[in-house]
Amino acid sequence: MGIQLYAAIPIAAVVLLLACSGTAVLTRGWMLPVQRRHIVRPALFGWAQLLLAGTLAVQLTALLVVDAAYRPVAFMPASAGMLFALVLVQRARHPHLAGRDAAPADAG
Repeated sequence: MGIQLYAAIPIAAVVLLLACSGTAVLTRGWMLPVQRRHIVRPALFGWAQLLLAGTLAVQLTALLVVDAAYRPVAFMPASAGMLFALVLVQRARHPHLAGRDAAPADAG
């Protein structure tokens, strides 16, 4: 067995929390209070959370079920999906907080 059960249970809990949070954002528009100030595109943020939950679930399933020789087949697409979800999170944030310059560029 690749991963012990005591390590898999917290990862599964994070997957469920991300999935519930993403679903709440998409269906009700509700976000955690610490996220409300930073996020300006809630729907995009909800999709990013669902994508993170799905890719983390794929990686956890690969760790629990798949033989070690075949794990990269599941890990590589899941890792790419996680990176894409992080890009979505950055796009959902307020532009000033995401590191962009709020001032318009000079046209001259």
